[in-house]
Formats: sequence, structure tokens, C-alpha cells
Amino acid sequence: MKLTIAIAALAGIATAANAGVTINEVLGSTSGSDAEFIELYNTTGAAIDMAGWTIELWDSDADTAGFGQQDGGSTFSITGSIAAGGHYTLGNALSISTYGYAASQIIGANSIENGSYTMVLRDATSAIVETFFVMDNIADVANIAGAPIIPDFSFGPDGSFLPAGFYRVGDGSANIGLLEFGQPSPSATPGSANIPAPGALALLGLGGLATARRRR
Repeated sequence: MKLTIAIAALAGIATAANAGVTINEVLGSTSGSDAEFIELYNTTGAAIDMAGWTIELWDSDADTAGFGQQDGGSTFSITGSIAAGGHYTLGNALSISTYGYAASQIIGANSIENGSYTMVLRDATSAIVETFFVMDNIADVANIAGAPIIPDFSFGPDGSFLPAGFYRVGDGSANIGLLEFGQPSPSATPGSANIPAPGALALLGLGGLATARRRR
């Protein structure tokens, strides 16, 4: 099992606690072709209509010409609904064949570029629900359309590379772990529950540090 480490801002903990839908797990960069997916989770006891909700990906490599442009080419427009306590997974064809799950929505190959990015979840009113910043260089900048932001969650690099992806240690939890680069990533569970690691630590305060081990 791999030791996973992530850093989150206090604002991220508050957002995760109050939002009905959270970004629960993302895999974007793997060894070989990328089996990409984005998983959402409904933390509430009632189904949530996702019509009008969107996910944005903003290039966050501060030293490149693409900084502030949309990664993946466009915004993901979400359709359908999420059942109470359920998962909604946007996945590409390779992730579906690799992990054997039924995606709620199909996305194209290479929708998540292998460089620093800011992921933004918005509700049907375009209000920001939460933001994740995934970096391969500590000099990179979380942003929306080039305007710097303070993200709810920030983590990376993984060594000198972009993390393969991340997951909440327990669905809807404020604890964040990193997925492995192996293909398939041993800890990835698209469309199904994220299992908390025994004794996983809660993130405490601004920039609190959490460590956890996840089952294989």
C-alpha cells in the first residue's frame, strides 16, 4: 500500500461539510494512456438534480502560454441526478474498460491534461461549490480563467510529478489521499464507495496535514 499525503485549506473542510455534492475522486494522469474519470458524491439523504451543474478545468502551469486557459477544451456540463448517498461518475472509455464500472456520463480521451490544473465544481446557479488545485510545481497558481484563487484543496507535486489523482478517504470526507500512478491505479474505485483507512487523521486547521493508507 502507498502512503498518501494531502494538504487542504480550512475553507475546503467547511465547503465539504456544507455542500450537497462534492468532488469525491479524480484520476487524470497515469502510466501509459490515461484512464480518466471524475466522481461526484451526494452527501445528503435526498436525490439531487444535476441539470445545469458544471465542472471546469483551468490550466495552472504558471510558466506556460496556456496558463488560465481551459484544460480539456471545454466545460463538462452535467446531466441527470445523483441518488441520496450515491455516486455520479464522468469517465472516458479507457477508464470504463479498465475498472469495469458504468459511467453516468462519457467524457473524451485526454480530457484532463497532464499538467497542473484547477478543478471547479459549480451548481445550477453557477455558484462555486468547491475548488481543487493539483500541481506538479509549487510555483504554479490556482486560478479561474487566469485570475488567481485560494482553492479549497491543494496538493502536489507527487515527487517531481503531477499526482495521478486524488480521493476522499471515506465518501464526502475532508481527508484527501493521492491515487497511485500504476495502471490500473490500485486504489481507484470509480462509481463505488471510498473506504476509509483505519485510524485516518482529520485535517486540522489551515494547511492541516493528513496522512492515510488506503486498501488495495
